Amino acid sequence: MGAGSSLPYRLRPNKAVDRELFLSMLMRLAPALSLEKHHYIGLGGPFLEDFRLVHARLGVARMTCIETEEEVHKRQLFNRPIASIECIHETLENYLDGHDFECPAIVWLDYTEPKAITEQIERFARTIGMVPMGSILRITLNANPESLGKPLPNDISVEVGDAASGDRALKPTVQEWRLARFKERVGQLFPSGLSPEGMTHKTYGSSILRVVKLAVEKEALNFRDRQVVWSLATHYKDGQAMVTAALVVCPADDNSIRDILDGWEFRSTPDAPHRLDMPALSTLERLTMESDDDARAKLAFSLPKSDMGEDPIDVFKKFYRIYPHFSRVEL
Repeated sequence: MGAGSSLPYRLRPNKAVDRELFLSMLMRLAPALSLEKHHYIGLGGPFLEDFRLVHARLGVARMTCIETEEEVHKRQLFNRPIASIECIHETLENYLDGHDFECPAIVWLDYTEPKAITEQIERFARTIGMVPMGSILRITLNANPESLGKPLPNDISVEVGDAASGDRALKPTVQEWRLARFKERVGQLFPSGLSPEGMTHKTYGSSILRVVKLAVEKEALNFRDRQVVWSLATHYKDGQAMVTAALVVCPADDNSIRDILDGWEFRSTPDAPHRLDMPALSTLERLTMESDDDARAKLAFSLPKSDMGEDPIDVFKKFYRIYPHFSRVEL
């Protein structure tokens, strides 16, 4: 478990929006798939907040939390919010390999370690053939391009706008250097046509999602009885940049789930993920943006942009209904 997973959600507003989108997706699919009968499997961190919400929103009773770190596992046993949550001290991979799926499942593979990203994506792809029809799979991956390493200053050339250093013809740029490292890391899953422009902080998440989609589609070719329906993909940053992708495993000849998702306002795919770049707002700023059609003029100042490059007002308008509100409560 990465250190970031221990941060409270009030310090991770984009993660909070991402979680609400996933819960919204599950609630939309719940009537058609009878999700209350599914087996929820995931990594809950020390507080198991996702497990509490899945149980509260959907009524899922059978839940299994996997944790490799012993001290975190002990905290889970202490903090367990619902008695039916089974807390297991094990790796998620070993648990899945040894588990016999008796019913459809909701499986969330939540990863933070970037160096093993190829194995993580391949594991996610293989799982589509392990689970029963009607199962939902979701993966979270580290999307920080700096995780590819840092070249020495003398090994790269520099470009600023239209100007370039004199060694441009002999040395790669930072993005070109990262692209070569990325190709080494993902091997045969490297997407055709991927360029150095896909190695920036703004674009690297989409490049990873292209690898995820390619791996899943290759794996799906091995199964004639099933298809995958992409339902949600996001790219966000709260300290560490992350991407997520979710899909539903459906019978090959059944398009009912696709029809349900097509009518959902937040449906997204690895080709066009939601970029969650929510601004930090005061209560007065939030209320103004919610109540005024021309909030940009009403505010009369510009909100800061992050290195993901999204317009903060446009992003807020898109997700204002699930923008997190935090307040202090004395217990």
